[in-house]
Amino acid sequence: MKQWQIFLMAGLFLAVCNNLGDAEAAASPVTISTDITSADILEGEEYYTMATLTLTSSDTTYRTMDVYLITNWPSGVAWTTYFFDANDDLIEDYKINMSKGGSEIVNFAIICDGVCSAGDTNTVHIYAKTDPKFYNYDGNVTDTCGSSDCKNDTTAVTASTNHTNTISIDLTARAAYHSVITCDAVASTGDNKVYQSNATLWGYTLTNVGWNTDAYQFTGQITNADGHDVSLWSITPGMADGKELTGQSNSSSIAVHAADGAIVIVPANNATSGVYNVELTVTSTNGAPTAGCDFDVVVPGLETEEETAADPANETAEEVQEESREVPSVSLVPALISIGIIAIFRRK
Repeated sequence: MKQWQIFLMAGLFLAVCNNLGDAEAAASPVTISTDITSADILEGEEYYTMATLTLTSSDTTYRTMDVYLITNWPSGVAWTTYFFDANDDLIEDYKINMSKGGSEIVNFAIICDGVCSAGDTNTVHIYAKTDPKFYNYDGNVTDTCGSSDCKNDTTAVTASTNHTNTISIDLTARAAYHSVITCDAVASTGDNKVYQSNATLWGYTLTNVGWNTDAYQFTGQITNADGHDVSLWSITPGMADGKELTGQSNSSSIAVHAADGAIVIVPANNATSGVYNVELTVTSTNGAPTAGCDFDVVVPGLETEEETAADPANETAEEVQEESREVPSVSLVPALISIGIIAIFRRK
């Protein structure tokens, strides 16, 4: 046999031995797939989003394979995650064991907690380290077998250099329940004046900006900073308690996310003139933060000094009055001269 042939065969034998002896250095035969690549996730510790991961092993050499599951958050903001097996039992230490050529289902739960608010986006990467387990039958194996003594697997899967593929899930945080209310700038009459015993309508819009469908209760209140009696005023919110609006998760054409209403304000028949504040409060049935709006209404009456100064018509009236007061002071001079002349003639 020629020398180069001997050298080539020796090299081939060495390569085979190295492949057998350094199984961790090879590419992982395990691949991961997921049923979702993006998801909406509700903020709060009481909610979670679940992805189903499928791990498949193409290995045909080793009886079993240790798999160590790993998550990575490129943003640096890590939300809480858990791995569960197909029976919904928690996977301890993120480790599972796969049979030769087998597959496993892993349920991956994500909780939007910590630094997480509605509208935030985040991405989680998932991959795994794998390591074949070695078995010795007679205790006398002397060939290279992937461990230091051909009897025990001395390298932990967490230290393995075999990495599976990486999958990504993009997440968008949503508020489960949240609402916004917007009141009009003026009443239906075009201003903010209300009159004793007369009903005035003030419009508003209630919008469910939460992810889930919600229902609401309504409360109206009127106050006066000067302490005027408001006990006989009437205020009706304009929507009945129990009003339901569809959540933003329902994007169908029949979904109703917003509703328009009108507050009915009726001052008492003896309401004192002045400025009053009207407040509308909307309470969520499912615990969303209270929403509301408030605005001022005016019961006309005697104008205040400030209102008079701001009225051009009143300013004109004041100028006329001022001029009329100034006229006598000007005409007083010739009158005094006339009186003096008469006095002189009488002395003569």
